[in-house]
Amino acid sequence: MRVLFLMADSNGGFPVPAVKGGATETLVEHLIKQNQKKQLVDMEIVSFYDKDAVKAAEQYTNCQFHWIRIPVVVKMLDKLLYFIVKHFFKKKKAVSYKTIFSLLYYILCSSHIIKQCQYDKIILENNIPLAWTIKLSKFNGEYYYHFHNVPRISAKAKETIQNSTGFLCVSCYVADQICKPDNAIGPVNKDKTRVLYNCIDLNHFSPRSKETCFYIREKYGVSKEETLIIFVGRLSKEKGIDVVLSAMKQCKTKHIKLMIVGGLMPNDKEKDQYQLYIRKLAAEMGDNVIFTGYIDQAALPDFYGAADLAILPSMWDEPAGLTMVEAMAEGLPVISTVSGGIPEYLGNAAVLLQRDDDIVSRLAENIDKIITSFEVSNIMREAGVKRAAFIADSETYLERFLQAISR
Repeated sequence: MRVLFLMADSNGGFPVPAVKGGATETLVEHLIKQNQKKQLVDMEIVSFYDKDAVKAAEQYTNCQFHWIRIPVVVKMLDKLLYFIVKHFFKKKKAVSYKTIFSLLYYILCSSHIIKQCQYDKIILENNIPLAWTIKLSKFNGEYYYHFHNVPRISAKAKETIQNSTGFLCVSCYVADQICKPDNAIGPVNKDKTRVLYNCIDLNHFSPRSKETCFYIREKYGVSKEETLIIFVGRLSKEKGIDVVLSAMKQCKTKHIKLMIVGGLMPNDKEKDQYQLYIRKLAAEMGDNVIFTGYIDQAALPDFYGAADLAILPSMWDEPAGLTMVEAMAEGLPVISTVSGGIPEYLGNAAVLLQRDDDIVSRLAENIDKIITSFEVSNIMREAGVKRAAFIADSETYLERFLQAISR
């Protein structure tokens, strides 16, 4: 079976292999890795060109890569549009317009690839405008949309999207949303939806000794006696870091430090108004708050390993929430929220808080409860490791994926 994956986003054009990060790109690389070992399908990827990605792709001899090089003039148009949106349309999310012209170029090139080759199935990874590759190429075979988020637009391709052979959804929450008539692409036929839970590499994310990771604490000035709470994610309002900072102020337990791991996006030094706000909140707590900036995925396990508790209070309906699963797999107690698909992933292995007016006080209470009780934290650690292995093992991801695209 010959399967083509189309992946392009409008937030930076990350390549596959995922040398620059990206949740979707990382998940697809998991499929490539597993297929390299098991050789169950002929895989092809259309990816934005990146010299590091090309080098990384050399190890995957069982996968063919089609590299899309973006012309300089297209990159210039991207920069111009991003500048205009950022400075003159402040209510819009500027980062969503960062590589729009690159995306259009990718769609055009991908449609030519489809015309020239014979594919049994095509996987459209999340991005709604990718439906135009099907329209432009007049592909009449099986194609599937793999939704990592709830669609917010139809890109004037609603009919093409609804005619998909199937919809792979990262949670029941996403599947339910696209079946609603008020969704941008809805209502889709419920019989076409299949839930394909995301995965993580449990060889990469697994419990490790505090001694192994103590160098992280030393680097950032955290002593053995202090409790280290970790937050991992983008510094954006929907991730809820302001809630964590507010709760820290209400905690009764002393000698707590918060490590904030993440930025707006890799290598992006711009600070929006929200980031300035949370830095002001953090400044009131002095050296009890540590900003690490963006940390590469390969280094994350040791940061989790150095911590005592992970707090990831998503304040929007997050479709899945792999960061929470990573933390659990590392053996950390986790506090999150009842948001989107998060309860499906975390089950009863984490503390899940309602997103209401009392969230700050209840978060503070749970922080105090977990870090002052060895019994509570230990139960949560054990339950989290088991839950992560059950719901998100990358070793079974390829088989689960192939089952989802079989009729």
